Amino acid sequence: MAPAESIVYIVDEMVVEPGRARAFLVDYLERYAPGATARGLTLDRVLVSPPVWLEDQSNTLTVSWTLRGARAWWRQSLLARHDAEVLRWWADADEVLTTRRRTVSCSSADVEAMTDV
Repeated sequence: MAPAESIVYIVDEMVVEPGRARAFLVDYLERYAPGATARGLTLDRVLVSPPVWLEDQSNTLTVSWTLRGARAWWRQSLLARHDAEVLRWWADADEVLTTRRRTVSCSSADVEAMTDV
């Protein structure tokens, strides 16, 4: 694949305080997602684990985004790091998250192309 065609996967895994996952996901999709889309990310999927809204335990929300190529990843990353709305969003989110983790990955076949920026 050419570098511009390499797919980058950005995955947010967020463990939400008991009973707050459904409202948190609505907030994520209403407040965070539009900016991510404007930065070039495409929402791939939203997973809820376990597959039922829990009131007395935590749900884990896994949100997967994609974009094409190393340049697009660096561009969106730099934009997000300097965007006060993004920083505010994550500060607010941390008030209801037990843990959060973001991973960025690509296919093993694309690693060489991704490092040639």
